[in-house]
Amino acid sequence: MTEFIGIPANFAPYYAVDLLIIVAILAGMRKLSGAIGNVSSHDELTEKDNYAFGISIAGATLALAIMLMGVVSGEVGMNPANEAFLMIGYGALGLALMWITRKVFDHISLPEISIHNQIMQGNTSAALVDAGNMIATAIILRAVMIWVDSHSLLGLLLVIAGFLISQLLLLAATLYRRYVYARRHGGHGVQNEIEKGNIALALRFSGHRIGIALAVTAASGIVIYDENQVTSMLTWAATAIIMMIALTLLAFLTRKAILPKVDVATEVDEQGNVAVGAIEAAVYVAIGFLLAGLFG
Repeated sequence: MTEFIGIPANFAPYYAVDLLIIVAILAGMRKLSGAIGNVSSHDELTEKDNYAFGISIAGATLALAIMLMGVVSGEVGMNPANEAFLMIGYGALGLALMWITRKVFDHISLPEISIHNQIMQGNTSAALVDAGNMIATAIILRAVMIWVDSHSLLGLLLVIAGFLISQLLLLAATLYRRYVYARRHGGHGVQNEIEKGNIALALRFSGHRIGIALAVTAASGIVIYDENQVTSMLTWAATAIIMMIALTLLAFLTRKAILPKVDVATEVDEQGNVAVGAIEAAVYVAIGFLLAGLFG
């Protein structure tokens, strides 16, 4: 039977180290979220029953796990101690990047409202867009980590460069959603609707971001990573933009086929129809998966 198992026996200590550190990092996510928000995560979850806070932590936990997949999928360290050092280092980097992406999202992508304050007030809509943003960022980072040699200093720098590119791409996606919403509603902003707690809109918004992130991962399968790292990264970024555009167009056509004669602007934006919002989100994510599967 052992000849059918593709995992060498001497790799067991490395996998044990990875799993223990990952579990410790994920377990610490809840306390870190409370410390960053200067609140008691226990009280928010059990005393106040703040569903929005729980959704936000769930999104951060899932995002961190997705990003760490990019670390553990690479080559193992030189020894278990070196593997532990790498995992702890990338875990700390992941926590820092998740914190940064939240700040970028809160202060640059949606500057007219405070997503953090809305979550503390129990706004489920704000929590959903926060979770979607972190998951989308993690999906792109995972793709970059797998694409480059993330176990070297240069690889680390390229991962950080990939993070910066991911923030620019997701910012562009946000500006697009804001533009579309304002055009449909005579200049009224999407941020105000999130503040009102429109869950249908939050689902569509998050689905679009996650779909974009999945489509962007296709660039890692199209662009070859070689010794000319700068050119490779720029080509990757350009290809990612093309994938973003392709997803938007394909999702538009698919939505028309799945929801014929449905005025999505009225159903989602004005009536808060969660069913239609969820279908739109699923369409974006589905097209993203198909593009990632086809090219990634």
